[in-house]
Amino acid sequence: MLVWGMAVVADSPQFSTLIAQTADKEYIGTGLTVVNCIGFTITIASIQLLTYLSVFLNPQYLFMILALGPAFGLIHLLKTKKQH
Repeated sequence: MLVWGMAVVADSPQFSTLIAQTADKEYIGTGLTVVNCIGFTITIASIQLLTYLSVFLNPQYLFMILALGPAFGLIHLLKTKKQH
């Protein structure tokens, strides 16, 4: 959990930098706002989902579900990189 927590905190500035560098200048603020809103929504949804699933799943497997988010993000970042 400690490693996961540090990784989650570290990825937010990376996504903000990615948006700030790639968005059109007039939309940087909007892009950063949208990305932060999506991030908070995913965080709240993850907490709610894990709380619900903790009744049904063994705790040692519970956090494996969180690996789906970074895997999904990595796949899509790689797809974006191939398009450029």
